[in-house]
Amino acid sequence: MKKLAILFIFQLLCTAIIIAQPHNNNSPSALSKSGDEEIEKGQYYNALDQYTKAYGEVKDKDIAIKIARTHFLLRDYNKATNWYNRVLSKDKLNKYVEDRFQYGRALKMAGSATEAAAEFKNYIENGSDPNLKTWAEVELKGIEMMSDMKEKVTLNVKNIGSPVNNPENQSSPALDADGTIYFGSLTPPKESKDSKDDGIHYCNLYSSSYTEEKGYSKATALPETINREGYHTANVSISPDGNTMYYTRVVSEGGNMDESKIYASTKTAGGWSPALEVTGINGDYLVRHPAEGELYGNKVLFFSANIPGGKGGYDIYYSNKTGEAEFSEPINLGSINTPADEITPYYIDGKLFFSSEGWPSIGGLDVFSATWNGSAFSQPENMGKPINSSVDDLYYRVNRAGDKGFVVSNREAPGSKSLKGKTCCDDIYTIEKRKFILELANIIKDEAKKPLKGATVQLIEMSAGRDGEIQSKTNNDGNNISFLLDKDRSYKVIVTKNGYFPEEIQLNTVGITEDQEYKREFILKKLPPESDVEILTINEAIRLNNIYYNYDDDKILKDAEQDLYAIMDLMTKYPDMTIELGSHTDSRGDDTYNQKLSLRRANSARRWLLNKGITGDRITAKGYGETVILNNCTNGEDCTDEEHRYNRRTEFKILSGPTTIEVKKEVLKKKGNSTKG
Repeated sequence: MKKLAILFIFQLLCTAIIIAQPHNNNSPSALSKSGDEEIEKGQYYNALDQYTKAYGEVKDKDIAIKIARTHFLLRDYNKATNWYNRVLSKDKLNKYVEDRFQYGRALKMAGSATEAAAEFKNYIENGSDPNLKTWAEVELKGIEMMSDMKEKVTLNVKNIGSPVNNPENQSSPALDADGTIYFGSLTPPKESKDSKDDGIHYCNLYSSSYTEEKGYSKATALPETINREGYHTANVSISPDGNTMYYTRVVSEGGNMDESKIYASTKTAGGWSPALEVTGINGDYLVRHPAEGELYGNKVLFFSANIPGGKGGYDIYYSNKTGEAEFSEPINLGSINTPADEITPYYIDGKLFFSSEGWPSIGGLDVFSATWNGSAFSQPENMGKPINSSVDDLYYRVNRAGDKGFVVSNREAPGSKSLKGKTCCDDIYTIEKRKFILELANIIKDEAKKPLKGATVQLIEMSAGRDGEIQSKTNNDGNNISFLLDKDRSYKVIVTKNGYFPEEIQLNTVGITEDQEYKREFILKKLPPESDVEILTINEAIRLNNIYYNYDDDKILKDAEQDLYAIMDLMTKYPDMTIELGSHTDSRGDDTYNQKLSLRRANSARRWLLNKGITGDRITAKGYGETVILNNCTNGEDCTDEEHRYNRRTEFKILSGPTTIEVKKEVLKKKGNSTKG
């Protein structure tokens, strides 16, 4: 597994985004070579730029694979899977079989576990690296475990939000006795942009106080005695007695770490003392993630390190505390560690929590727990959902009562502050134990009262100030779909399935003060085979197949009016309905220009409706540019005009008002032909 060791820069250190100037030679081979050099330096965005330019010239599969690998390193799993798929789906001779393992990991972390399992099995059968085959078997165990794993509904995991999180990476949340949170974060660009800014942003330690009335205050950087200029300072933790703060200082050349050592500060009346390098632990290896605990009745410091002779790239070690900042030689924790990486340890009341990719997981790095029995740790247990997700979850922290804590994750979630993609960057999440559980259990059946698979349930919050917030779930494997509800809320529930009439109910949780399960059974009636009606639901994007434009133009053409008249009729029929008109372009041309062009096109359709008497507050125009491509025709891909045309479209969706409407099939076809312009 060490052969495939990934630089966990994003998770393990708040790595700066450094924009260097690659080579000026623009030949495809030179661009590809330059991309390879940028990878070696840890400059993944630069590498992606070079590879993409090279692929645009020659459409070479070897370069496409490099683009897929780079997207994985940047933790953009959806793009990684798309690029892997365009090569591996046609790889009948198994030329790229060694990439199927990483393709499986990308699929798993993109939420496609079934497809991931197929790739892992393919690699076990046809791959050549025995270590990766062993790892693939572990991944399959994780996928199998997912089918039986029940989510811990007692826990609520929520993005901590601003001002703690920002669009950069956050790490290592730690609380002191006063409730102040300490954490690592890259310097936000707005704080470092000046005439001398060279694009290098250092990770520093910040603190933010908390009050019930105002929440977390604006984060402030710790003093220079801790945040040393020219170093990345991260991986903060506070001892159980609150008197010692541990952290790391890192020297990084580009995106790679050259040195990482543990330091400590002592709490004084005037704040934290200047940094003092600990003795006995640091060496000619990388040491990170210090966290104080206790073993055999002695204070110890747990940490992660890549000390030669360990089981994996990074193992968890401990050292006995012998003085204020003095420790014994590191001792490997043994059975806790695997040939992969174990990182971010945290110890409290006889339990060790850590993140690993070497034990069966539901994502990439999952959080595990192991219990100390006085002489050894138990076999690690996966913490399950919602602590873990399909992506990376680490820096788990919890209080002694077990009702509050933190986790760091790059998961997609409301409030996430991702800078360069939905899963690129780490945010801090709070964990709270719910005082009581309100669960909505929906059971969907057909008219014969038999289970109906493949239905979609939308939960729409209708409470004051939150009107229209939607959660949506589909179960293709069964007929049970559940949601957790909040107290003192009003909801609307809509159940839909293609070929069936929708059903909806309303419910509320006002005044509920104890656990309660709301069981609701929905009987969906099948649409008649000859039905000429389409059922459209709120927040569903409907393609308008007759609204098209001349290339590079935004004028409404004559043939487009039939769809616009149809929308006008619907707006008249449903006077409380508000809609979004969204326009999309293909990938050709400048990204910024395409976004502006798509907005002009959406506004053209909006103006047409306004001229017909529809009030402006009922129509929102939005330009998506080339951000939502429906096929593989992204930047640099060789596609026909017809394939590009498929991506140039205008869509409408209901934003508020009726949750479902009936539309004649001949009026709007959700799966019609490609648009023309």
